[in-house]
Amino acid sequence: MPFRESLPSDVVVAAGALVWREGEDGIEILLVHSPRYDEWSYPKGKVDAGESLPATAVREIAEETGWSVRLHQPLPTAVYLLPGGRTKIVRYWTATARAKTYGGPKNPREIDDVRWVPLPEARRMLIRQSHHVQLDALERFIATGTLRTNPIIIQRHAAALGRAKWRKGEETRPLNKKGKKQAKMLPQILSAFTPQRIVTSPWKRCDATMAPFAKLSGIDVRRKDSLTEAANEQRPSRTAAVMERILVGGNSCVVCTHRPVLPTLIEVAKQHATEEVARELPKKDPYLAAGEMLILHTTVKGLVVALERHISEP
Repeated sequence: MPFRESLPSDVVVAAGALVWREGEDGIEILLVHSPRYDEWSYPKGKVDAGESLPATAVREIAEETGWSVRLHQPLPTAVYLLPGGRTKIVRYWTATARAKTYGGPKNPREIDDVRWVPLPEARRMLIRQSHHVQLDALERFIATGTLRTNPIIIQRHAAALGRAKWRKGEETRPLNKKGKKQAKMLPQILSAFTPQRIVTSPWKRCDATMAPFAKLSGIDVRRKDSLTEAANEQRPSRTAAVMERILVGGNSCVVCTHRPVLPTLIEVAKQHATEEVARELPKKDPYLAAGEMLILHTTVKGLVVALERHISEP
């Protein structure tokens, strides 16, 4: 079940990030000032209708700071009560700035100042102790050398027409109505993590799943026969080799494939993951739902240090 659908309807859901960069005196993070509460915090905001949490984080950061960002590994979620008694849940990620899209906050009544701040100063400026939880996690990443990560995204193709309803061969079986809607919504999640490569099974349902994101991003699609169901059944070692090269290559990538292929890819990920992450990897069929992605946050040395799952739901 998607994260938001599992929550009571009166819960306020928001998303944001600790955006960081290397300054002259070490790591700096981006803070925003609220004139209403006269306090500093991380850029964040509420989810719009039909919007994914990663997309929310990216949009809100741009609106509050003027910076477009790329999300990286998740941080602890914040849960607290609002003055009226409603519960608010805020999902956080680490993020890096990509470009300045405009001068500053779109609404000065909500955010009237934006600053890059060294970590020690940020801790003093963040008067709410609840904000220190995410800052503590960021500092642990720095201490363990795992702050810099790239996303390797294992994407199961969107919902497809049933096998019994298609007699023209598995390689041409298309997406169904729901799957086409999932594929159209997928770019808003993938764009938040900005993978630089697309590698997919050439079978139609995988190709169609990645087509909207490929068009939006302008990334050329690389089709690998080794990622098809038939190739994985015949030579799983070749399928594993594709995933191995992607993991150790150090470049962000989305890999689109089929349900029967997922155990092979996940086993390779397990071999490159920390013990904690290895325990969190999917272990049971179907591993991922149709249209769902497994994001492996991977260091430049190919170590998987965090993971998360998202599903494209129409």
